[in-house]
Amino acid sequence: MSRAAHAKAPARATPDVARAAATTPVPDILRALGDEHKYQVRLLRLLEKQVGLLNQQQQPDYAVMQGVMRYMTQFPDRLHHPKEDLLFEKIVLRDPAAAASVDELLAAHKDIIAKGATLLALIEKSQTHPAEADTFKLRKAAHAYIGALRRHMDAEMLHMFPRAQQVLKPEDWIDVDRRMKPILDPVFEAEGNAEFAALRESEQFRPEPVGPGALGTGLIEAAALIEATAALIAGATKSGQNLAQHQRDAWRINLELMRGLLKLQPLDKRLRAATELCERNLAMAVGINTRMLDLWSDAFKAAWRPYDDDGPFAPKLLRLPRRRARGGARTGR
Repeated sequence: MSRAAHAKAPARATPDVARAAATTPVPDILRALGDEHKYQVRLLRLLEKQVGLLNQQQQPDYAVMQGVMRYMTQFPDRLHHPKEDLLFEKIVLRDPAAAASVDELLAAHKDIIAKGATLLALIEKSQTHPAEADTFKLRKAAHAYIGALRRHMDAEMLHMFPRAQQVLKPEDWIDVDRRMKPILDPVFEAEGNAEFAALRESEQFRPEPVGPGALGTGLIEAAALIEATAALIAGATKSGQNLAQHQRDAWRINLELMRGLLKLQPLDKRLRAATELCERNLAMAVGINTRMLDLWSDAFKAAWRPYDDDGPFAPKLLRLPRRRARGGARTGR
């Protein structure tokens, strides 16, 4: 729903809802939404453990990953986010200043749904053909999805839900509750749901293994940082090798030209030789500078590969050259 749509919505509850508010207990909608967030976080931890295995070049449990994302795309995407949309609609009616923040959260819902569908498709493809799995693309999609969903839930819990408590009236809560579809969570509440039985069992198996994947969330960032650092070290090594070779070439060429210059007697020949010496040194300087820029550009591109373009995991070391490169592209430099 756009900001304009919010502005056109009616500002008052219906008479029936207003009358019901006088006698009906106010439903604890925020607690229900908060519980659903906790369920999502618990399953994200399962997903993060499997991504941790991928980051360590270990074989993940694709069935667990697929179960998590089937849950995410069938339950939160189709039922949880629309419930929040109803709440956000009421917030804007009572507090028009919240429209911009609400628009961002509504756009985030669409983005998370798209990222979830992409990730599920990659998981199912890897599950069907594990030997052909593009683990880099899968890890990057998982990083993007996990980061986006965690940031989104933080924004709702820390900012938008408290705002709802401040501005909504009892009749607003009753109307939202009336319009919400009654549902049972297929993993945490409806144990008869056979589709998610394996996922329920995996989530309830609490002991943390010692070994690959045990660090879960931290490994997503740590392993990516290791990859980035290795790429930068490789770039520095190659740059050092190129500089050393440049120094050897420059010394050899300058020595040859200086010897020739000393042997020449006529002044005009000495001037031409000196000019050639300067031109050769300038050309070598330009050449090595271009090679260094290309090498470091390739190194930073390689270092950035483990990270999503707008993801939360990249270290500050990489963000500055990334911003500079984008700024240059925007201004045409």
